[in-house]
Formats: sequence, structure tokens, C-alpha cells
Amino acid sequence: MENTQPSSPIKTYALETQRLVLRPFSTADTHRIVQIFADPRVSKWVDDGTPLSEDQAKRWIAASFASVEKNGTSAGAIIEKNTGQMIGWGGIVHPQGTSPEIIYGLEYAAWGNGYAKEIATAIVKNGLGILKINRLRATVDPENIASIKILRSLGFQLISSGLDENGLPTDVYHLG
Repeated sequence: MENTQPSSPIKTYALETQRLVLRPFSTADTHRIVQIFADPRVSKWVDDGTPLSEDQAKRWIAASFASVEKNGTSAGAIIEKNTGQMIGWGGIVHPQGTSPEIIYGLEYAAWGNGYAKEIATAIVKNGLGILKINRLRATVDPENIASIKILRSLGFQLISSGLDENGLPTDVYHLG
């Protein structure tokens, strides 16, 4: 069996807001990630728009461990403080050949509570301030009006529109 636990010592990261904690993924998050992505209202806005399988979730967690060790950041689990429940994912990822990219997503039940703006604000402040990243990137479906509003409110500007690697419409935003 392949070991998907981070090796030691690992650079750790965590962000905390008034209502949320963003912490590194653990292998125990696999089932919850699959549950969140199983909802088509959520998965339609991510990657190719399809749910993640358990194997894909495990690979994503393993890639996140590797990115934390290499870059100090990656995607992680968003935890609602009041319940201790994982309600989404977010962080700064490092796609090859591009600027570091902010990502975030929440389970449908968490939509409309201001959580996306809250965690996106914390991720951006951490990236530009503490991590001293000069430019952050974000990609978004041009129909995802809620995320576009959040990005614009944080100062992101539209740089280009086109098709992503899956042939789906994608807008690229930059900050910095």
C-alpha cells in the first residue's frame, strides 16, 4: 500500500478566521472530499465539472502533501469552527508554468453564509503578506458570478478569457 502521509519534517500551514480554519488535508479527509464533490451543484464549478472518485481524492491529498513540502502551501480542508465539520477546500496551489493560484470551494449547504469571501480573504492576505507572493492567479467559470464578485472585491482583475485544458470556458484573474 502506498504511503500517502506527509513525510517528516513537513512545512505546516494553517489559517484561521473568525468562523473557519484552513488546515492541511489528512488522509482521513478522503471520504468527505468525495461527498462534497458528489453534489453536482458544487462539482460543476470545479475542473471538468464531474465528481471526484475516491482514488482521485486520494491522489489530490497526496499531491497536496508534496506541494506543502515543496512550496509551503497547497489546498487544504476548510473546517467550520462551530461544528468541527469539513465544509470545503481552499488554499494556494502551484500549477506548472503559472503564478501561484488561489482556490476554494464549499459544500452546497455552506453557500450563502459569507464563508467563501471569508476564507478567500484570509488566503489572499496570507499569500501576499506572510508568504510574500508577488502575484496570485485565480481561474473561474465565467458563469460563476458569486466567485467573480469575491475575486473582484479582493482586487483581482480579469486578464484573459478562453478555454481551459478540458475545453471549458474559463476566465483568468490576477492580483499583484
